[in-house]
Amino acid sequence: MTRKILSLLALAWWSIAAVAHSEDAPPSIREFDIPTIERLGREMYEQDQLAWKATDILLAKHSKEELLAQKQHGWIVESFPDHEVVRFVRETDLGPMLSYDVTFTTGQALTYSEPQSVLLSGEDLAQYKARMLALKNVDRLCAEKLNTIALKDLQNDGWLVWAMAATTKPDEMIIGGHYRFAISPDGTSIKAKDSLSRNCQTVSKSAGDLVTSQVVSNTPVETFVFASLSYSMVLRVGTPDGEAWKIDGDTITKIDMDMPGVDGLSARAVAGFAENCELMATDDSHPSDKPMSIHIDSVIASTEGKAKFEPKVPPGAKAEAIMCGRNGYFLAPNDYKVLLSGIVLYVVDKGWGHAERMGSLEISGGQFRFRGVKGDPMTKEQMNQIGARLDAFQTATQSGN
Repeated sequence: MTRKILSLLALAWWSIAAVAHSEDAPPSIREFDIPTIERLGREMYEQDQLAWKATDILLAKHSKEELLAQKQHGWIVESFPDHEVVRFVRETDLGPMLSYDVTFTTGQALTYSEPQSVLLSGEDLAQYKARMLALKNVDRLCAEKLNTIALKDLQNDGWLVWAMAATTKPDEMIIGGHYRFAISPDGTSIKAKDSLSRNCQTVSKSAGDLVTSQVVSNTPVETFVFASLSYSMVLRVGTPDGEAWKIDGDTITKIDMDMPGVDGLSARAVAGFAENCELMATDDSHPSDKPMSIHIDSVIASTEGKAKFEPKVPPGAKAEAIMCGRNGYFLAPNDYKVLLSGIVLYVVDKGWGHAERMGSLEISGGQFRFRGVKGDPMTKEQMNQIGARLDAFQTATQSGN
């Protein structure tokens, strides 16, 4: 490979490493372990279902115009060992007051009533204030409607309150645009505010199970569990450290690129979402010209389900090497197709929190080889994974796949 190509590779390495360095920071939100995320998502869903059913009961008793005239303004939820109560709140000149209750008792019909006392107790008032405080502090509106969910913080005193972007359109579901607030026990001050996505994201329910990625945490956030339960849909999510996850109801499991069926396909897809690649090419008819660096689509995506890897290059140009930044130091199942097209593949690890590494996949003496070019040596786990992948490449080519 010419010195010009090597200098372009060095530039591409610097560019990808710079991106990785800019993202190499502690997670920007409060993180929970997987069992806690599963629990939070389940309890969020259960509370949302209570509020939804209670609202239907309320609307069967009172028109929207009547409730508007009464200045109805949200609800709180009280939980007891054998029942739960959704308590609707209205604004008055004297402050918030209780107006209607809908009680859910296990094994019994719902009960609608008007409370004997309209005063909110200390904890009820704190929950209401916490909900209102969250709504007032949403920076980015991703929907015309916001719902709140409030739970006791499992790890600290105070409340966890979610301001959830919501839609009334039957074919839509909102995945991004939600906020989580940690709020003081009295509901009056925000301890922490976490945007659970970087962007708004609305998708169609008719599209089927969802494959997406997130950048705010190395574990799926609890709103994915909430969405999976709410829409009866399986979600598969990639995280910045290169992992892929399956959310099926309130169960979260890891998936990988070698799994059969939809799980493996989804893991490859989320790895492809995060991949950015540069192709280095030369033009033999103009040897004095500088080699070209051309941004190309993901190698992982481009080799999926295709017999050959055929990147587009300008007429007369020859592809010499490709460098791909990935959220991990790994070889994908179809990377060998790049080498079969006569191109060397360089892999750069740009994953969140990972050491900087670059390696090259090459063929020597009919054997696939991978060697470290820059950065830290491979870990034992990486060596084992890449070794297994090289064996699989050898098998695939010998069998004619």
